[in-house]
Amino acid sequence: MQLRNSIELIFYKAYAELRAEAARSYLGLLWWVIEPILYLSAFYTLFVLILHRGGPDFVPTFLCSAVVWKWFDSSIKGGSQAISLHRGLLQQVYVPKYIFPVIAVLGSTVRFIPVFSVFMVFLLLYGMPVQYTWLAALPVIFTQLCLVMGVSMLVGAITPFLPDLKVVIDNSMMLLFFISGVFFNINEIDEPLKSYLLLNPMAGLIDEYRNVMIRGVWPDIARLAIIVLFSIATGGGALLLIKRMDHRYGKIGF
Repeated sequence: MQLRNSIELIFYKAYAELRAEAARSYLGLLWWVIEPILYLSAFYTLFVLILHRGGPDFVPTFLCSAVVWKWFDSSIKGGSQAISLHRGLLQQVYVPKYIFPVIAVLGSTVRFIPVFSVFMVFLLLYGMPVQYTWLAALPVIFTQLCLVMGVSMLVGAITPFLPDLKVVIDNSMMLLFFISGVFFNINEIDEPLKSYLLLNPMAGLIDEYRNVMIRGVWPDIARLAIIVLFSIATGGGALLLIKRMDHRYGKIGF
């Protein structure tokens, strides 16, 4: 019964927050698409129009990686602050703490879906035909969902006790942005540097997104399985930490 109540609370709270977010702007839900487009346009203007970087397929490969990175970035940052932002509620009533990072990830995932759909339309307008490998985007998306869920829960569990960790996370995300292959093809990097870069799960996921959406190559199931297992281990460790420290969250001044 408690699990059922938690699931209902997660979906209700996620829906309420998304609705409130849409109501705060005149453009409403359209802003979920416009904001990422502005974000991508800024990098496109800098690297393509001003610096003249990249080859003939740079635009679709860059947009592919930037779209999925935006989902990862917003999920981790939102999840890291999820418990802290609900400190008032935690001091009044008992609520399972793990639901807050889950709500944050669910919200960022809902915002990601229309953006990824727009990206698919862009590929068609760019002249790329529909490929059977596009169907494999679903397991790749599921793998990333597992990753963002596990990592978000871990950083969300720790940040209330170490508020300065937010600064570390923000700077670490910036570093990961540049070494995850957003601006380059990781397969063109020589060993052993390539192996070191692939220790970052997002580097492998970005490569798999490009495989299925642009190159017409089916994903590496073994790579996806390793990322899923890593995500499960990370999320499991986060749940254990949250359970062990459960009674302390409501007492922290944040």
